[in-house]
Amino acid sequence: MAEGEEYRLKIEAYTPDTMPMERLAEYLAELAMMLGERSAVHFVRLDPSSTSIVHTIEREAIPKVRHRTASVRRGIGPRDAVRAYNKINRMLVADNGTAVWRDERTQAEIIVFPGRQEVEERFTGVRQHGTIDGEVIRVGGHRILIPVILKSNEREITGCWADRIMAKALAGCLFEPVRLFGVGRWNRDEDGRWSVDVFRIRSFKKLRDVPLSEALSELRAINTEWSPDSYDELGEIREDRAEAANGGV
Repeated sequence: MAEGEEYRLKIEAYTPDTMPMERLAEYLAELAMMLGERSAVHFVRLDPSSTSIVHTIEREAIPKVRHRTASVRRGIGPRDAVRAYNKINRMLVADNGTAVWRDERTQAEIIVFPGRQEVEERFTGVRQHGTIDGEVIRVGGHRILIPVILKSNEREITGCWADRIMAKALAGCLFEPVRLFGVGRWNRDEDGRWSVDVFRIRSFKKLRDVPLSEALSELRAINTEWSPDSYDELGEIREDRAEAANGGV
């Protein structure tokens, strides 16, 4: 192994005697994802008093890792690194712990994971305009307001209501993707996920149901530069926007 410098992820939640092996493996996997340069990061040992995952980073890779983690700390890092940071923080919330990633040589705390100290407040009954994307799978009822049910990411979205004129128009879009516009009452849980409670539909538009490959081909026709990772990045963006548009449903 090439010469390197030691770093430490100190987890204030377990000791090496109480840390389940499966949970340790999860922390190691997410730490490796956050740091990147996987072939240059090496596990060394577990230290007692809490759980300290000691690892070395080969000298040649340290500048890249430090640049990557600095951007993660500012919330603007590579998508996979930021997601790994968020996953570690969620794990710490579940484990009722906190953690810090630091340089062993300087003892500098490079990244702090607040964990249990950053449990988000639950919000209920937030009323605001919004949109919901999904496939219309049911329109029916005999009241003044008609219930409309969508399907998105293999989940049913209920709580959407339309007047009879709007419901009749939506019935013509059965089993087709649409975007609903309206006013809803939204809830947020402790993990920051939003869900819709009641949504009054004001208007809608049909969406094109085309494969990502076809959409990407159309975008490639635009005069711009594409990196080799553009396909994967666009897939992730589409998933993220779908979650955001549906209130995290």
